[in-house]
Amino acid sequence: MKGRKELFTREFLVLNFIIFLTYCNIAVFFQLNGYLLDTLHVTQRQAGFLIGVFALTALIVRPVISPFFMPGNARKWILIGTLGVIISLFFYRIGKGFGGMMAIRIVHGFFYVIMATAVMARIVSCIPVRRSAEAFGIISVITLLPYAVFPPLIHPLVHYFGGFIRVLDVTALFMLPIPLLLLLVPPIHAEDAEQKDKLTFTELKNNIKNKKVLQILVVSLFVFIAFTPVFYFIRGFAKSIGIVNAGWFFTISTLLEVFVRLVGGRYLDRGDKPRTLFISLLVLLFGYLLLAHTRSHLLFFIIAILFGLGWGVALPLLNGLLFDYSDPRLRALNMNLGLEMFQGGFFLGPLLGGLLLASWNYQALYYACGGLILIAIALLTPLLTHKKDQTGVPI
Repeated sequence: MKGRKELFTREFLVLNFIIFLTYCNIAVFFQLNGYLLDTLHVTQRQAGFLIGVFALTALIVRPVISPFFMPGNARKWILIGTLGVIISLFFYRIGKGFGGMMAIRIVHGFFYVIMATAVMARIVSCIPVRRSAEAFGIISVITLLPYAVFPPLIHPLVHYFGGFIRVLDVTALFMLPIPLLLLLVPPIHAEDAEQKDKLTFTELKNNIKNKKVLQILVVSLFVFIAFTPVFYFIRGFAKSIGIVNAGWFFTISTLLEVFVRLVGGRYLDRGDKPRTLFISLLVLLFGYLLLAHTRSHLLFFIIAILFGLGWGVALPLLNGLLFDYSDPRLRALNMNLGLEMFQGGFFLGPLLGGLLLASWNYQALYYACGGLILIAIALLTPLLTHKKDQTGVPI
């Protein structure tokens, strides 16, 4: 695994396809808030919790399992997680009340986090050191594709298949090829001991002392908390200003993110990563402030373009910096801690967003999101004076 230079290997491509299917488990729930309110008749506060408890489960489980998931044992855990996710998706039909739906969301979140953690643990071994931002740009494009596809299609799919629950059944069927795809992922050889041995307590303790890693993790958390109220509540906001299908907001922003990362991914590794990240966060801040005040249909979709630019640059850079600042043995752990921040955002975002909407309005919600980005900018500032080693990687 050492000295790897090639990025687009069969292993890397197969794992990215599995990542795509993994993130379909989140994107397919674009209409969950409406289903909970209209079909199960729970309150908005309960709906916010049911949306977020999926991520809360991942928040609790991932730190426990991450130190034990290494590239060498990842294939087994990907398989276990996949089978659990498939079963969970079929079980949503029996969740008729708050308690039943909460139990299903917890079980689904448990198997999802096993699957996602194992995939990340394995894919980091495929990434060349000097192509980290490009690699995570590709990975983040793959994770974004479900968000581009599902939001505008969920409404017609629900009508075509006869209900939201049946759309989840179809999603489960799309997960079935993963066990066969794992046959294309080669096993880790015995000589790659560092990819198989579990992390020691000393390594874990030293990782906690890595201030740059901690800074990037906290910045990531604030960015993801600010992201989720746009994803889960933009439909209600759009309806309040007379826009029928808000899914196109995410289609526009996501396609632009994909374009930015595919075209500019390789250049992100050559530039000053912290400074470029700083600029992308300023773009997001401006976008949230505009969103809080917009009543224009045209401006609504222009803001989608701003978010596409901001998210398109910020997310691969957050992962790239986390990869660069990590010790090689700790990269799998830290990238999974990065996913922990992602899940933290997907728990806290809808939970706090639901509370804000219950007490105030959409303007207050998106002002709060802008405030979180402002805090992230402040936390990132100390890294702007970073230095690079002789290979060009930040130190």
